[in-house]
Amino acid sequence: MTSTPITAPKTPAQKVTNPPMRHATFDLQTSDPAAPELPPIRRAMGDQPALTDYTPPPTAPKPAGVRTLVIKQAVPFLMTALVVFLLWEKVSGLDVMAIMNTVSTVKPQQWALAMLTTAGSFWAVGRYDSVLHAQLGTGISRAAARRSGIAAIGLSQFLGFGALTGTLIRWRMLPELTLWQAARLSAAVALSFLAGWAVVAACAVLIIQPDIPWMKTLAILAVSVAGGMAALSIFPPKPIVRWPWPSLRTMGTVVLLAAIDTVLAGLTLYILLPPQVLVDAGHLIAAYLFALGAGLVGATPGGVGPFEAMLASLLPTSVPLEPLLGAVIAYRIAYYGVPATVATVLIAIGPRGCNLSKEAKLTKTNASPFLSPQVERQVFAAPRAETNLLRTRDFSLLTNNAGHHVGLAAPIGQSLVMLSDPLDSNTSADEARLALSQTARAKFRMPAIYKCGAKMAASARRAGWQVIPTAEEAWLDPKSFTTDGASRRQLRRVLRKAQDAGVTVSEGGRVLPLADMDRVAQDWKSNRGGERGFSMGAYDRAYITCQRVFLAHKDDRLVAFITLHETRNEMTLDLMRNTSDAPDGTIQMLIVAALDAASTYGCPRVSLAAVPWSGDDTSPITAWLRQRFLRKSRHTGLKRFKASFGPNWETLYLAAPNRVALAVACMDIVRRVTAPPRPVRSNPMRASRFATHATLRLFGRRKR
Repeated sequence: MTSTPITAPKTPAQKVTNPPMRHATFDLQTSDPAAPELPPIRRAMGDQPALTDYTPPPTAPKPAGVRTLVIKQAVPFLMTALVVFLLWEKVSGLDVMAIMNTVSTVKPQQWALAMLTTAGSFWAVGRYDSVLHAQLGTGISRAAARRSGIAAIGLSQFLGFGALTGTLIRWRMLPELTLWQAARLSAAVALSFLAGWAVVAACAVLIIQPDIPWMKTLAILAVSVAGGMAALSIFPPKPIVRWPWPSLRTMGTVVLLAAIDTVLAGLTLYILLPPQVLVDAGHLIAAYLFALGAGLVGATPGGVGPFEAMLASLLPTSVPLEPLLGAVIAYRIAYYGVPATVATVLIAIGPRGCNLSKEAKLTKTNASPFLSPQVERQVFAAPRAETNLLRTRDFSLLTNNAGHHVGLAAPIGQSLVMLSDPLDSNTSADEARLALSQTARAKFRMPAIYKCGAKMAASARRAGWQVIPTAEEAWLDPKSFTTDGASRRQLRRVLRKAQDAGVTVSEGGRVLPLADMDRVAQDWKSNRGGERGFSMGAYDRAYITCQRVFLAHKDDRLVAFITLHETRNEMTLDLMRNTSDAPDGTIQMLIVAALDAASTYGCPRVSLAAVPWSGDDTSPITAWLRQRFLRKSRHTGLKRFKASFGPNWETLYLAAPNRVALAVACMDIVRRVTAPPRPVRSNPMRASRFATHATLRLFGRRKR
C-alpha cells in the first residue's frame, strides 16, 4: 500500500520562494525598514513569533547597603562590653609583668616555626574564598579570590566586626562585585568556616574523648548533621534536585581547609608555649578548637575574652594562668598582628588589573531564551540543533582558556555535564574535553559528556575515559522522505485516521496562538504527570517563540502542536503536546508537515530526537540505573512511535573519566531529567567589570 506525503498547508504570507530559517544571521537585524509593521507586542528577533502577555522576571531587591552592616555590629560591640565587665575582677588580679615576661622569653626558633604554621593556616584561609566564589559562580579568578580572602580575614580578625570589615575589604579588593555581593560573599565564607569548624571540632572530641559529657553529645549531633548534608548532596529529594546544592567535593574541601586552618593555628599556639606549661599537643589543639568556637560565638574583636576563658577552663588546672596568657599574647602577635600587617599592605596596593577569570569556565547567558546576536550566530552554525537547549537556561556556555565557546554544560549534583558534541565543528574533541575537565576541577565536580557522537566517544576512550552507549537518535533526510514503503505501513494507517477526523496542520507564523497553546500544554501536562527537564525541553511561552512551530486544528480548535530546534545543519524535534481528545495520528501528521517544510527550506537533516538505549550493561550499577530510567521514560512506546517513520538510527554515548564518575553522572542525569523545572533566575552573585562605579574605587581608578 502506498500513500502520498502530507503537505503542511501554508498561509499566503508563508508562500515564499526560499523561506529564511528562523535564526539565520540576517534574521537578527530587527531594525530593517522594509520589515512589515507588527502589532504592539514584543518583537524579539526578525522572524520570531511575537511574545504576548509576557511578564518579565521580578527584579532583585535593592541592597541594604552599609547601614545594615553597621547595625549588625551592635551585637559584637555589646558582647565585648559584657565580657570586659564579667572578667574585669579576675583579670585585674593577674600579674601583668609575668605575662609580658613570658612573651619576651619566646625564642627566635619558636617565632620562626610559628610564622611557618601561620603561613600554612592562611594558605587554607585564602582558599575558603576561592571555594565559595566557585560555588556562587561569581566569575572571579581563583588567584584574586585567594588574595582578597587573605586580606579580608587577615585584617578583619585583628580589627573585629568581621561582617563589616570583611565586606568592605573584599569590596576594595574585588571592585567587580557590588557592596551587596561582597556582603553576601563574606556571610557565605563565615558560614562555611563555621560548618567546617563544627565538623573538625566534633571529630577532635570523638577522637580525644574529653571527660565532658555535653561535648560528646554536641559532637555526635554535629557529625550527624554533616552526614545528613552529605546525603542530601548525593541523594537529593525531588523538590530540591534543582537547588544549587554544594557538591560533596565542595563540602569535603571546606572541611579539609577548616582542619588545616584550625589545626595549624592551634599548633602555632602550642609552639609558643613556655616550658612551664606542660600539656600535650593533641589536648591543646582540641581545647583551642573549642576556645575558637567560643570566640566566634562571643563575636568580640579577635575573640578576646571568651577565647581565653574557654581555653583556660578546658586545660588542666595545673597549667599556670600567667604563662598561658603570655603564650596567647605571643600567638596573637604571630597569628593576628603579622597577617594584619600583610593584609594592610595588600589592601593599600589594591586590585591588580581585572579580577575576572580567564580560565576555562561556564558562561551563563541572560535569564531569557533570546540570546545575543553573537551567540545566536554560533548556535545557528552548530552541528547539532539540540544546541538550542541553551535557551532553557539549564545550560551554560563552556568557555576555554582562550575565551572561545566550545560546548554546552551544566553543573548537576556531583557532576559537570557537557551536552553532546562541541559547539563548533572546528573545535577538536580533545580541546572541548580539556575545557570541561578544567572547569569541573574548578567547580569541585566530576566531568561527564552526555549524548555525544561516535567521534567524541572514540576520542574520550583513547584518553582513558569510560564510555557507554546511552541513547539512540532517530533522524531522516527530509528530501528523500516519503510515507511509502513497508516500514512506514503503521505511519500511513494513523495518518489516515487523522485525515478522516478532519485534522488540518499548518506552520505557526510570527503571531502564535499562545493562549490556545497554553491550554494544550496544560492538558498534556495533566495527563502525563508534568514536564521533564535538562536535555528535554519544557513548555514556556518565551522558549517556543525561538523554535519552528507546527499547529494542528480540528474544527478550528487547536488540539496539538510540535516545536523543533533549528540550525543551519538540522532541525530537531523538541516538544510534542496534544490534548486528550486529539485524534490518533495528529502528532505524526505534524511531524510529516515539518519534514515537508524542512525539505522546502533546504534543511539537510531532521532529527526525531533520541530514545534511551536499551541494550545490556556489563556494570551492575549502570544496569540498575539504566533500568530505573527506562521505567520512568516510557521508552518502549516512544521508540515504536519514532520507528514508524522508518528513520536512520545513530548511537549516542555517555563518557566520564572513571567508573565512579560514570555512575554518579548517570544518577545525576536521571534525577535532573525527571525533576520538575523551576523558575529561571539570574545569578545575583555574578561579578561584572563595571559593578563598582569608578568614583567609589578607593585610591583611584586602575587601568583594566
